[in-house]
Amino acid sequence: MVRDLAVGLARRGHKPIVYSPTLGAVAAEIAARGIAVIDDLQKLAEAPDIVHGQHSIPAAEALIRFPDAPAIYVCHSFDMWLEAPVHFPQIGAYVAVDEACRDRLVHTEGIAPARVVILRNAVDLKRVPARPRELAAHPRSALAFAKACNVPQVAAACEKLGIAYHAIGQAAGRVVADPEQEMVKFDLVFSSARGALEALCCGCAVIVCDGRGLAGLVRSRNYETLRVQNFGLRSLNEPVTVERCVEEIGRYDRGDAAVVTDLARRDADLEVALDELEKLYAEVRSGARRPTFSAAEHGRAVTRFLNEHLPRRPGLWPWTAEREGAQSRTQSLQQSIDHLTLADLKRSRLLKLGRMLRRMMGRPTPY
Repeated sequence: MVRDLAVGLARRGHKPIVYSPTLGAVAAEIAARGIAVIDDLQKLAEAPDIVHGQHSIPAAEALIRFPDAPAIYVCHSFDMWLEAPVHFPQIGAYVAVDEACRDRLVHTEGIAPARVVILRNAVDLKRVPARPRELAAHPRSALAFAKACNVPQVAAACEKLGIAYHAIGQAAGRVVADPEQEMVKFDLVFSSARGALEALCCGCAVIVCDGRGLAGLVRSRNYETLRVQNFGLRSLNEPVTVERCVEEIGRYDRGDAAVVTDLARRDADLEVALDELEKLYAEVRSGARRPTFSAAEHGRAVTRFLNEHLPRRPGLWPWTAEREGAQSRTQSLQQSIDHLTLADLKRSRLLKLGRMLRRMMGRPTPY
């Protein structure tokens, strides 16, 4: 998503700068387009015109580094901790990708509704290649993508119907930066959220599901409802079972799938989203949403951020308790090993069995 936004904005004559604490293959791909990519904000010697923030920690880093830069903050998840908004006065607008994210910002984070706008996910259609063949009359190949690749019922349903099954995602041990190159080869894709939208734009029939639940086959009559829900959390209302997956596969209709693809490509074109984003940037930089604040307000925001995010008490960060638990178990095991004596080892049932086997084979026993 960051790659597509950066490349799209660069095509329009902007000079995006991408910051991430950790850089990988996608960062290299962005840099290969002539776009600055950094992993240290001290390397940026010129203040940006606007900060486009996502993920609480790096977004706050940028807002602390550039206290006078206006900003927007984008929330992509209803419950993931790293998508929680940060509260800085230079944020002129908070962006939600769907109603669930909007409700998180307003109803659980106390952000004024007037400061929140919904900009739905988009797909860079320029990246989508032509399909090598049209959809089959009946699905012959299926792809489980992203979160859906961790749902065993999907693979079982495909096996039951004789559909060739493939998977892309971390759980499948295969992560790709250009999934659209793969999606166009399949008749049917199982996915959710932005992955489902990408698959629709690639001309696939799509069944929306992941480990959280099932929404079913995207059809022309339910497309708008699912799109408003971002093919995400609030649409995943049914449990995923083999029987329900088989039932939804049975609704496959290549003619209706083509209609849905046309709807998605008109509705989710990145160029349309960039129009909306540029308009929002202008409102925050110099229009009705331009923030005004004092240095004292910014200082209080920094203090609040540090108080909320520094690991000053157990359990504050999601991984803290797990780390402490692992350390405790490791220490306990080490202590147990340290207190083992030769007598303890001799009394071990496993060693007794080993000695018995060695004697049966006529081999000497060590003790």
